[in-house]
Amino acid sequence: MAGYYRRTISFPTPKAAAAANGKLAAAYRVRSASLPCRFHPLVLQLDDDVAALRLVLGGHATPSCSASSVSAAASQIGRVLVSLSDLLHHPQAQEPLRRLGMSPLAERLLDDFLRLADAHGSFRQALVALAAHQAETRAALRRGDPGRLASAARAQRRAGRDLPRLAAAARAVAARAPAPLPEDLQPETAALGAAIADSTVAVASASAAVFSGVSSLSNAAAAARVEVASTPCWVTAPSRFTSSSDAPRTSHQRVWWVADLVRWMSRAKRRSAGKQSSANDDDASTSSTAQLRPEARMKPEERARKAAFELHDNLERCIASVDGSGEKVFRALINTRVSLLNILSPTF
Repeated sequence: MAGYYRRTISFPTPKAAAAANGKLAAAYRVRSASLPCRFHPLVLQLDDDVAALRLVLGGHATPSCSASSVSAAASQIGRVLVSLSDLLHHPQAQEPLRRLGMSPLAERLLDDFLRLADAHGSFRQALVALAAHQAETRAALRRGDPGRLASAARAQRRAGRDLPRLAAAARAVAARAPAPLPEDLQPETAALGAAIADSTVAVASASAAVFSGVSSLSNAAAAARVEVASTPCWVTAPSRFTSSSDAPRTSHQRVWWVADLVRWMSRAKRRSAGKQSSANDDDASTSSTAQLRPEARMKPEERARKAAFELHDNLERCIASVDGSGEKVFRALINTRVSLLNILSPTF
């Protein structure tokens, strides 16, 4: 009786929904080709560095800049240019960029890098002159020579006059309208061109911020004024203004004020000793508070002198840090433009 039953195997037909999902997935893969997988690590690294640079600029966008903020912006500019150089030297990125040819976008990129390299070259020259004048101003401030201090401050301000102009030039590069992309451009070429153009704008904005920050610190240090005490009336005049006949009379004049000064100091010590013995308990808490706040007991001249030295120290640190990274940035800008020019116009 078992022979009367037949065994059948049925295969389910593919559903229309599954086929539609396959078509959607294929279309999604086609649409996502605007950022190819083979370029994704390089472009992603460049985008991360550009975002970090803009974060540094946004975090320090305050009226009062410091040496740390300017140095951080200058260092981050170097990182962006290193990532851009790695992208341009990658073999798989050079072939899509060659399709740009001498389009308006390519001309704009070459011109922007040339302007930025010229601005950073002039900035390095101004920074060398500014460092020399800042050292001279600091020496005059330490010696307390008012004439030399005024002359050195004027020279320092003259050395920093070019910095606002360089900042305006870099800001003009960042404010230019984006160049139009060529027609019938492949997605991978458009993605690479947009990434390079975005990094160029970020570098220009950060360069303007660095130039403006150094200019602000230089002006603040040059404007520091310290009142130097005038020569007391009892101090003898220089030898070139006194004759030989006045020498004995001058030596006798110096004796009486020294004796008066000694007597006045002895009386002041006795009065202060009496007051201290009578109010020893009341002054205990006051003296402990004064020790915790030594700046409150400083004279106005001493506070002004300390503030002036702090401004010069801040400027000196900023110049040293920016000078160290400025050479790398300048060379990276030149090398980036040369690499881009070789890609866009190959000679072989």
